Amino acid sequence: MSDQHAVEVLDGQTKGGCPVVHFDFNQPMPIHSYHSELDRLRALSPIVWNTYGGGFWMLLDDQTVRDAFHDHEVFSSEATIPTVPEPDWHWIPTMENPPKHKLYRRVLNAPFSPRAIRDREEQIREHAISFIEPMVAKGRVNFVEEFAKEFPTKVFLEILGLPHEDSKQFVGWVETVFGGLGAEAEGAADAMAQAQASIRGYFVDLLADRKANPREDDFFTDLSRSHIGDEPITDEEFLNICGVLVLAGLDTVKSQLGYTMLHLAEHPEDRQQILDDPGLIPVAVEEMVRVYSIVMDGRKVVQDTEFHGCPMAAGEMAMLTVPSATRDETKYADPARVDFNRTDATGHLAFAAGPHKCLGTHLARREMNIALEEWHKRIPHYRAVQVDELRETGPQLGLEDLWLEWDVAE
Repeated sequence: MSDQHAVEVLDGQTKGGCPVVHFDFNQPMPIHSYHSELDRLRALSPIVWNTYGGGFWMLLDDQTVRDAFHDHEVFSSEATIPTVPEPDWHWIPTMENPPKHKLYRRVLNAPFSPRAIRDREEQIREHAISFIEPMVAKGRVNFVEEFAKEFPTKVFLEILGLPHEDSKQFVGWVETVFGGLGAEAEGAADAMAQAQASIRGYFVDLLADRKANPREDDFFTDLSRSHIGDEPITDEEFLNICGVLVLAGLDTVKSQLGYTMLHLAEHPEDRQQILDDPGLIPVAVEEMVRVYSIVMDGRKVVQDTEFHGCPMAAGEMAMLTVPSATRDETKYADPARVDFNRTDATGHLAFAAGPHKCLGTHLARREMNIALEEWHKRIPHYRAVQVDELRETGPQLGLEDLWLEWDVAE
């Protein structure tokens, strides 16, 4: 393999007419390497076969990823890790297909609807301020550890009615699960299984409490009494859904905030735009979510098909490589450049598409908008340090650290 690239192109090898490559998406790489390597792959072909982990297709441009998201009859959600075609777990609703998927989503939509998030805006803002204010006098923080993990976790647990003091154990469990997804390192799978068991155990106790002591206006009480179609929800469904909500809700905003603040720290000209006109912040958030999208989702091919000219066999896996699709040159002009004046950024796939479009889209956007607004009111000028030490891994991209510094007023 080249010292310069994490992706090895296996010259002369093809599968179904598509190039064959080797790309270990669990390999730690210097910051922004994943996006640049995916840009390089997409320039090779919109679809490639990756030999890593037993082999799977990588869909790399906007159209292939978009079409796969919308075609559950070919690209099934029954397996969502590209290297694990036969998972021994089943996440609800993540791994459900229509029409049952819609029944599960129906009982989850209310607390994450646009109206519900608008009603919580004042509380979300208060939480952001409560984390930022004590930082102002420090002049140096690990943004990921002290804000990007803490702020969205507090908001999310509050929406669910869980105590914030439980956040550290939840964050630890979630990080362990994501660290084990598709990883081949010794002990990763066992650690992942133990973390999932710990999450389940937490909600076993919670469910017992809600059955014995139901509460008014309580998410878990309402969920425990809900129906999936005409059938009352089972305990197993309840526990599964709760575990998935925690996994989905506690990591993505953290990762997007990390990339966003790193970009603004390294591009003071972009930061100045939102300082001069805070009304640009929603546009800035949307653009940086597009350029630095993070989720590399998987689907299982469940029937033989020819997809965009590429023959795929039932049983094979496909990666819907969103961080590549959102930088597709055929859809966006100069796609790797953050441009707050862009007119072609609508409809990006950073929050997925089709039936499985992210349940927390409205919450994530609101949290990021508020975070940028309140941070820049108090800490308008800052710089990233120790950037050369930053590393990122897949299958969900993210930073574990981001040190920011600024001058403290005397």
